Amino acid sequence: MNQKKSEMERLNAGIAAACAGAHPGARPVFGEGPVPCSLMVIGEAPGRDETSAGRPFVGKGGSFFIEVFERASGMAREEAYITNAVKIWPVLETKRLKTRKPLKAEQDLFVSFLLEEIRIVDPSVILAVGKTAFFALLPGERFEAGKWKSFEGRHLMAVYHPSYLLRQQKRLAESTKELEFAIREAVEKI
Repeated sequence: MNQKKSEMERLNAGIAAACAGAHPGARPVFGEGPVPCSLMVIGEAPGRDETSAGRPFVGKGGSFFIEVFERASGMAREEAYITNAVKIWPVLETKRLKTRKPLKAEQDLFVSFLLEEIRIVDPSVILAVGKTAFFALLPGERFEAGKWKSFEGRHLMAVYHPSYLLRQQKRLAESTKELEFAIREAVEKI
């Protein structure tokens, strides 16, 4: 086993321990993909489907993103490292459990793990999918989808969260083209 993989296993064990202490019963969803990897995709948080599957980006929004990603980049999802800023499902306790925006405390709990994950994966390009992912890395910066930023010497581009795009049905075709363009630009930077 290479050193990076063993570092990732230790990181995931730390995430699991933090979850057990702060959110008993919550099931963390770890990142997946090659380590190291030149392209890292960071989403907001797992939802119901991701938590059930134990994999990031497999729910409705994530599947939409991956479909656009694969078409625009010419890469398979397995060629990128995919993770979330928050590692547990931020669930709203109602009759039918719903996903809510992660609380600040949840975001704060996982930010050091995310920074360590980035160090281990060592990407040259990061796609921050949605505001939660973007602000975890660049708090205080202005969120501008499709604009390049720098994060610790790496290229970082924010894109809109796929669930947001799917809710904007009147603009979906235009928004999808913008997302495809951003993904193509990200792949060109690798």
